[in-house]
Amino acid sequence: MNITLNRLICNSALAALCSFSALTLAQDQPTYSGWTITANLDHINFDSAAASRPDVLISESGTAIGLAGEYLDSGRSMTYVVGLNYIIYNDNNEFAQYVQDYWYNDRYDGSYEESSANALMLFAEAGPKIHFGTYHSSFFSARVGVSQIFDSTRSIDFCSDCYSEDIDIEGGFYGSLGIGHSFDQFDIGAEFQQYFSGDIDNSLRLKMAFSF
Repeated sequence: MNITLNRLICNSALAALCSFSALTLAQDQPTYSGWTITANLDHINFDSAAASRPDVLISESGTAIGLAGEYLDSGRSMTYVVGLNYIIYNDNNEFAQYVQDYWYNDRYDGSYEESSANALMLFAEAGPKIHFGTYHSSFFSARVGVSQIFDSTRSIDFCSDCYSEDIDIEGGFYGSLGIGHSFDQFDIGAEFQQYFSGDIDNSLRLKMAFSF
């Protein structure tokens, strides 16, 4: 009887210790507040009516590459993001032009060059980032953001005196949902952005972030 009672007491104590350790581990998960640098690749879907306007004439989808700084306040589970994208349009109204390049000893090399269409986008976002799973290594984010598109042109690359024209595309306000996973000093993730204003319908972003 004493052996059974002692075993019961030991098992109960062990179970209590395990429960306490698990609770302590959950409460003592390492927190991080600071900056990460994020590289992203976006697939952007433009509003069809905006893309077909005479002052635009681009395809309904484009690609963007970008860099952003993301600040995580782990105490409040909040993130704040500021970034810059380089947008590459799929152009439906490209043109070509004969270009002369000065290159050596007063000689000129002439070539026939086609235009390209691109732009820059500045964006800012804020919203919660919730960690979950084993060691809190996975995360979910929900943000609101705003973007501004500028230097949106159709032109000959690296030409200082060539014809160019503006492409009148506007950014706007959007909501963003994301999911990802953390690996030590870097994260990988995917985000979907739905626009509520401007000339963009939505976009899908793949991203990799590095902590410092």
